[in-house]
Amino acid sequence: MTSLTWKSYQLPLLVFTILTLISGCKSTPEPDSKAQITKIPAVLSHYPADVKITGDDIVDIQLALGDRNLYLNQNGNIKMQSTRQCPIDIAAHRGDYRQPESSNLAIAAALNDNYNSVEIDVMLLKDGTWVNHHDKYTGRATVHYTGQRYKVEKMKLNQFAQLKLRNKQSHDLLDIRPITAYEAFQTFVAYRSPGQKLNVEIKSDTYGQKLVELDNMLRQLVGQGHFYYSSADLDTLEKLRGINPTTYLGFVQGAHPTSVELLQRDLRRGVKNDAYYLDNQNKLEFVGKYGTKRYRSRYKNYASSKGVTNLVRKLGRNSGLHLDIRSYMQHKKVKRYAEDFGMKTYTYSINGSEYHQSQLLRLSRASLPHGAIVDATPFKICQQLFSPAKPKGNYHALSAVGRYIEALPADADFDQFQQMLGYQHEGYYISLNSGLKAINARQTTVVETPKAKTTATPMFPTIVDETIETRSTNTIILTLPSNKDER
Repeated sequence: MTSLTWKSYQLPLLVFTILTLISGCKSTPEPDSKAQITKIPAVLSHYPADVKITGDDIVDIQLALGDRNLYLNQNGNIKMQSTRQCPIDIAAHRGDYRQPESSNLAIAAALNDNYNSVEIDVMLLKDGTWVNHHDKYTGRATVHYTGQRYKVEKMKLNQFAQLKLRNKQSHDLLDIRPITAYEAFQTFVAYRSPGQKLNVEIKSDTYGQKLVELDNMLRQLVGQGHFYYSSADLDTLEKLRGINPTTYLGFVQGAHPTSVELLQRDLRRGVKNDAYYLDNQNKLEFVGKYGTKRYRSRYKNYASSKGVTNLVRKLGRNSGLHLDIRSYMQHKKVKRYAEDFGMKTYTYSINGSEYHQSQLLRLSRASLPHGAIVDATPFKICQQLFSPAKPKGNYHALSAVGRYIEALPADADFDQFQQMLGYQHEGYYISLNSGLKAINARQTTVVETPKAKTTATPMFPTIVDETIETRSTNTIILTLPSNKDER
């Protein structure tokens, strides 16, 4: 069994090793002498290892953030020191949503940002290689250098290695290739912290032997108990239960028909916006070539007592139901049904992270699902659902930035910390829900564009019509420029 398993990922390992060696030959970074002598200050010794320790007033800034259970990491992002106050499992959808899909960066960044688990998608190539990829076709997240669109299951590894990833924000092509499943598992092992798990969602409909090889690869690299499976195909999960009797299996129920209709409507409206269309068209893959009416007729709902019982019969008790948030909200008893069998419930959304979050906020703490698969940071989920990042009052800042952090209200959006710093002298901050707001306003009202104090080159003033008294007034003389020099 081991020899068969090794053959299945020996080739991607060889390719990965060669590419690594080639990239290493380009330039080997010299050790940074400053980094070697820089030590974490004693007062920050209990902070996570990636805490930023260089910069003006950095210790004061970190201590002010630490009073809120936050810290500034080396990449300039604000992170939570601990997510223990968040009782639900926060899973990173396809890794960190800000990083390129199907990349080592997405997995590593999600693990560093304290997600409880990281969800990745795996598919089979024509030659039997498992790869980290979501879409059936190239063109959205990955692009072939020729511009030709390929069906992933028809590709071989040498063709897959020629794909390039897209930047998530600009959609420009990057000089980074997508990775194999073997490389994804290696990255997870290299960056994980104790307790973090890998959620492997299987996109390919395949026979049992290839699933055996995948399971063996995960057991050897990641270790039993540190990974689990999910799939929208119940037959695939049944096969996996025979292969691995103890691991968690999550059945991904199709999105609610209303969610599909809303997404289709939004796509029709945004069809002229290439970036929007590119981001969202893949969410309709499970609909296939069928229209919404046909989708409704084929849609199966397991969020009932009978549905949950059927899942337990096929998958066992160490399993769960992963639901579109709209389905979960319409069947709130599903959590109780699942817990009666020792099962779990997770939610996701195809209508955007803001909608997902807004629906979770409507639930009582006891009614929340066991986990949420999200395109948002753990900070944003925990901040809104559970404990806001309020200062405990154990530290009083000394620097201007530190005092600004100390004064920020509980709804401050620390995901936009760098942008907020631009408003500190005006007394404004960015709210999680309401945009720009004044810190000391008695009634927090949204401020669209605060007047900035600056000594830079004067800009053209905003011209506002004055109210003119028409009953009695002096003559108004307007002088227009007569030549170029007077303009």
